[in-house]
Amino acid sequence: MAEKKRILAIDDDPLVLKVLTSVLTPMYELHFSKSAEEAMDKLKECPPDLMLLDINMPGMSGFEFLHTIKRLPDFGSIPVIVVTGHYETEFIIYAERSGAKSVVAKPINNEDLLKKIEKALSQGPKE
Repeated sequence: MAEKKRILAIDDDPLVLKVLTSVLTPMYELHFSKSAEEAMDKLKECPPDLMLLDINMPGMSGFEFLHTIKRLPDFGSIPVIVVTGHYETEFIIYAERSGAKSVVAKPINNEDLLKKIEKALSQGPKE
């Protein structure tokens, strides 16, 4: 059997983390960070195949984190899906221009999330 792909979910909302756990753990190896700073440490310890990133977090925002990792040679090619309550067109365009593969709206639609994860993992790195 193939090894499970590793996903790092970066979100400070316990409810979102609970939803992600129930939806993703059957198919993926799931790790969590409750802040961008904590995620930076986890990236070094155990680099994921994909990241799910909230934008509104205490400390470093999701966009600051995204801009930072996209400049790092070891992590810049890891696909990122932004998971957010902001679903305005301008926000989505900004997220994708910042390096995100796609955007998933909160509350999370499980089917939409799974499709976007599969697509991001099958496309490989975003340059």
